[in-house]
Amino acid sequence: MSFRILPQAYKLVKFAEAKRQNDVTIIANETGYSQSHVSNVLYGRRNNDSIVNKAYRLIKDRQTNLTMLAKA
Repeated sequence: MSFRILPQAYKLVKFAEAKRQNDVTIIANETGYSQSHVSNVLYGRRNNDSIVNKAYRLIKDRQTNLTMLAKA
């Protein structure tokens, strides 16, 4: 089995599609970074792979409005 490494930009776009209100707080608490730093990373102003990966893992199984519309 081979794994693909997803680009950071792809993960950020997926997060932007599926984010919820407290996601930045959850990610900040789990990674130990401040909420403002996490927010800057998730909006593309800063780079931090651990924050991006945690955000992607948080939302990867959520069903977004775009996926629901695609199925209809």
